Amino acid sequence: MPIPQKIRVSTAVVRREHYVGELALNGLPKLSGLLVGDAGVVQVDLLACKIMDLPALTGVMEGVLHLECRRCDKPYQTPLRHELDLRLVSSEEEEERLMQDCEPYWVQDDELALRDLLEDELLLALPMLPRCDSCENIVNGAAESAPTQEPRRENPFAALKKLKL
Repeated sequence: MPIPQKIRVSTAVVRREHYVGELALNGLPKLSGLLVGDAGVVQVDLLACKIMDLPALTGVMEGVLHLECRRCDKPYQTPLRHELDLRLVSSEEEEERLMQDCEPYWVQDDELALRDLLEDELLLALPMLPRCDSCENIVNGAAESAPTQEPRRENPFAALKKLKL
């Protein structure tokens, strides 16, 4: 089944709907502004089911993202594999109960904007500071060669303590 714009959660879970297909990155407005160019797709494989007696959406998104290095401004490609394991909740009680065990995701009126959810998950999977391999190696090399411990400074209040005595 291709990736629909919206799904009705109760129906999808009862039918154990399986969504497999390509998601064009140029159709995701929040994400496309962060990518170099507008080409590219992400392969999506999702299953709507019940886990712990709650509606769930599990699966994986895979693809190659074209990003711009924030250090050298050159475009580069990075592979992406993002796994989803969401419990679809509709109340604060359900959300609080699940916070320790898994990732709850709010659903209102039994309707889930699936493509919007997938776009948000892709945004979360992006690196905070995109860097190409050569810049990443430079940054990591500098971090490894930096001294691990600063020389210890004398506490400025220690001199005052001596004067007080």
